[in-house]
This record gives sequence, C-alpha cells and structure tokens, in this order.
Amino acid sequence: MAELIITKGNPLQRGATKNGRLYNFAYECTSPQASLIISDGKGVEIYRVELDESYKTGDVFAVTIGGVSLDRYYYSYEVDNERRIDPYSKTITNCSSFGIEQENVHQSRIVLDRFDWGDDKPLHIPYEDCIFYKLHVRGFTKSRTSGVKHKGTFRGIAEKLDYLKSLGITTIELMPCYEYDESWKFSQLHIENRDNIYNTHPVKMPMNYWGYCSGFHFAPKSSFTSIADSRQDYTFEFKSLIKLLHANGIEVVMEMYFDRETPDMILDCARFWVTEYHIDGIHYYGPETALQMLFDDPVLSRTKIITVYWDKARKTVKNMASYNNGFADVARKFLKGDENQLEQFVRLARRNSINSADINYITNHNGFTMMDLVSFDRKHNMQNGENNQDGEDFNYSWNCGVEGKSRKTKVIELRQRQMKNAFIMLLFSAGTPLILAGDEFLNSQGGNNNPYCIDGETTWLNWKTSPQAADMTKFVKKLIRYRQCHKILHMEKQLYASDSLSCGYPDISYHGNSAWYQGMENYNRHVGIMFCTRYDGLPHDEGYELIYIGYNMHFEEHSLALPNLPEKAVWEVRISSGTDQITVEDRYIHMPARTAVVLRARIVPEKQEMSDKPKRKVKKRND
Repeated sequence: MAELIITKGNPLQRGATKNGRLYNFAYECTSPQASLIISDGKGVEIYRVELDESYKTGDVFAVTIGGVSLDRYYYSYEVDNERRIDPYSKTITNCSSFGIEQENVHQSRIVLDRFDWGDDKPLHIPYEDCIFYKLHVRGFTKSRTSGVKHKGTFRGIAEKLDYLKSLGITTIELMPCYEYDESWKFSQLHIENRDNIYNTHPVKMPMNYWGYCSGFHFAPKSSFTSIADSRQDYTFEFKSLIKLLHANGIEVVMEMYFDRETPDMILDCARFWVTEYHIDGIHYYGPETALQMLFDDPVLSRTKIITVYWDKARKTVKNMASYNNGFADVARKFLKGDENQLEQFVRLARRNSINSADINYITNHNGFTMMDLVSFDRKHNMQNGENNQDGEDFNYSWNCGVEGKSRKTKVIELRQRQMKNAFIMLLFSAGTPLILAGDEFLNSQGGNNNPYCIDGETTWLNWKTSPQAADMTKFVKKLIRYRQCHKILHMEKQLYASDSLSCGYPDISYHGNSAWYQGMENYNRHVGIMFCTRYDGLPHDEGYELIYIGYNMHFEEHSLALPNLPEKAVWEVRISSGTDQITVEDRYIHMPARTAVVLRARIVPEKQEMSDKPKRKVKKRND
C-alpha cells in the first residue's frame, strides 16, 4: 500500500477537493480530535488519518494528502467513536431506496466523475418571459399512469420532456431534491432553546415526503435517480437532465431549505449548484443574513434567487423574486365570488415590481390542488394521522355545491369553468405565473391540503386521460401560447395606465358598467381589463391590437362596457372559460355568471374616426 504524504490543508476549501494530484479535506468539528476514514465502496477501511489540533484552524480540521490516487475511494469521519458524514459531501452511499432506512455506514465519494457539459450554461430567461412549473421529482412520474419507464426519478422527468415543451413551460421548480432524510425521524417536543435539544424526549414523526428539512445540501438525492447502487457516481443523472432541459430551452430552479446551516455554508452551497450543476436558480428558505449574502455575491448576480419578499434593486439584472401567498389568497377569494376582492385583484394582477419579480400562483404544494380548490370546502387530512389538525384551515375554496367527487353534470361543468377562470387570472396577470404540476390535467389529492408525509397515490400525480382532463390541458396550453405571443401581457415593467403615446388608448385600462369607469365598489365582482399592444415596444407597422379580458365572478350575469373602436374594427372572442355563446351588442359584452372572456380588436394604422358600433352578435371562436 502506498504511503500517504500528509500536510496541513486549506480550511477554506470545505469538503473534499482535488487540486492536481493533491486532495484537500476540510471538516468543521468542535472536538479536539477526529479521524479521517478513507475506504473502498464496500466500507472496508483503506486509510485512517488521525487529526489533532495541529491540523486545525479555528474549528476546522484541514489536511492535504498526496502520494497516492484517491479518486476511486470514499471518505467519512469518526468523532468520539461515532461515524459522521461531511455536510459538504457531494454523494451519500446507502440512500438509494426512498423511505427505507438503511443501517449501513454511509460514505461519500472523494472525487466525482468528469461530466461533459459541452457548451451548456444557465439560460438566464427573464422572469417576465417565464412560465414556472412546480413539481416533486418522485411524485411527478411515480404513478403507473405516468407512462414512463424510470418512474419517480430525474430520468422520469426527462421522459416527459415533450410534454413539458408542448405545454409551454420555460422553468421547472423542483421541490427539495438534495439528500434529505425522509424516513422515520426523531423530533423533540416543547423545545424552547435549541441548546437543550438533546435533553428532550424523542418522539417518532411521520415521513418527510416533501423534504423541507436539513440534509446534505451538496448531494442530489440518490433515491431520485435510477441508479440502484449509490456507490456509483449517480450525480450524472441529474446533470444529464439539466443539460437536456437547457438544450430544449427549459430552466431548472431548486428549492432549498436551510435551518442550522451557517450563512457561509449556504453561500458555498448556492455557488456549488450553479457552478457544478449549472442550475438556473434557487428558491431559498432560510435566514435573512444568508439571503443578503446571496444577493451581494457577484457569482450569483444573474442566478434567479427566489424568496418570500425582496425589495432591493440590483443595477445589472433583476435576478431576485418575491414568492408569497398574496396573489393566491386574493385570486381564490375573487374566484369564488367573495365581496370586496375586486380592487385588490386588479392591483395584484397588474403588479410588476421594479426591484424584484413577482411569482404569482393560485395553488402550491402546501394547499389544495386546482381540482381540489373547486371540489372541497374543507380540508380532509385524516390520512396524515394527525386527526385532521394539520394543514391550513383557511383555503378560500368552494366546492361548487358538492363536497368531493360528483357525477352531477352541472357541478362538473361549473368546476371546469371555475378552474379555467383561475388559469386565466393566473396566466394573464403581469407577474411570473407558477403552475402546480398536475393542475392542468385535474390532479386531485382527495381534499388533503398538507400531504407532506404521504408517499403514495395521494401525492403521485394521476395523469388522467378523461375528456375533462384533456380539455383542461388543451385550454392551459392555449392560454400559455396566447400569453407568450402577446408581449403586452408579460412586460418587463409595470404598465402605467396612461396614454403616453397619445393614440387614444392607455397601455392598460379598466372598465365596468361604463367604459373607462372601473366600478370598484365592494359589492362588484366583474371588471374588464384592456391592454393596448402599441405599448409593448415591438413594431406595429401593420396595425396593433386591443386585448380585453372580462371577468364576472358573480353568480349572476353582468354586462361590461367596451370602449369605442375605429371604423372596421370589431371585437372578436378569442378565449372563453364557459360554453355559453358570448354576445356583444351596443358596445357591451354580456358576461354569463362565473365566466372569464378574452376579446381582441385589431386596429389598422390608417387614421379613422371613432364611432359607435352597430348592434351585433359575436360568435365564440374555436381558435
């Protein structure tokens, strides 16, 4: 056996790193002594390096090893007769089976295999051009209905590439997919001081299916790969997925939850995923001190950083984004027809902050799916084993007259229309829309609004092929295409609601019972929002369009006033959430109850006088 050449290492190069023919190991530990264990893939110890205070800088043991190749070996540490894993580990062995606690000693690869990225790099798609799609790696394709070969894995997502492209997705947001412990965990009750954590009584808690917990943040979750032997370098599967998605114009954003990690480690982690995996963004859950470091870091200046709230500007590019329930709560209440929601909805639908992007969503992992939002008045979380005490009580949902599944035609039709209304609200608002995976094909969790601990059919997407599911998918695709084809619906900056071009139409305007009059009284639930495409910054030599989105979330029919049009210009119905014929007469559009409609009028460039339009009916188009 070759003899190791051991010297004091660099404490700033945390984890295990290879520099030429030398290997640097740096490990934070408060104990005065520790042992670096170098072993083969089966756990057989090959080398043991005793570490004492002479190898320490502060609380970091650091050692450089030369004289031998360690590329094919693994490492761990032993402290006080207890085997420990380096939190900077890039892979973890014996974690390849999801939900099964493996008793084997865990190890980490010292060196990863070289991955050929070619000319791949993060895409840097501007927020205003993004369509986010949030999914759980395992739940996305684990069900037999997914039709993929490698179910519940990164490769399973790759097998759904054509679907994601056809839907129009630009950015997938992955729920935690680093190496977290989803198996039965020990939690402490009544902890008032974390320093006393070991003096409390341990209580077994349910599985953490979602993964919002601490873990090994530098290692992708091996059970989300199709590699059965975690001694192999399974990281290539996630890297291959990212490279494939990038080649097809789709970004990857990772959700990362930090609890007790230091700000320095959090920054190291973000830099690692951006440089080693080419990810496009991080949805960050953690302390504000580290968030400020992420914002200030020049390496991450173009990486999407998403947090609950942000209002500080960056001079170069808008890479920060705010992600909170504000839009969702108002949109849900407006959708079901609550009073005093119209003005707030109009304000939030137009919001487009200067300093940070606004991520809009109506449904998310912690709440009802879109199907459940229109099918349940109350949460049904008994399956979680907490006597229905967990989960949010205020869902702002409406079951359309029947709690849960229904075979009544009117109920089914109403639910379908309500979901289409919600998607129109989401995709035609100014912020960056986020769709919860499966909402577009009516995925349901049976009314469970907090299935954090369930690994099964409840949380695995049911890729339905029913006529209603197919119709909804087709409808969502149409909305996404329409948004992407009309820049005025996804501008970089907020619209001013002013006629700065003196063309007779503002960039955005609001209409109620009278044209140009908003009618934002607390009892109103209907409004017309009109966009003028002359303000989108694109050439309009052959004319421009007026896009009028009418909302009536009341249980009664209402009429919305339409502005005058030049001669020869007419309003055409492009999209409707309902099946009723939409009519326009005497410059009014008659809106059926609980319906959203998109109209379009094309304005030719010649100067023409404004005139009242004669009474006419407009048939719904099928395009």
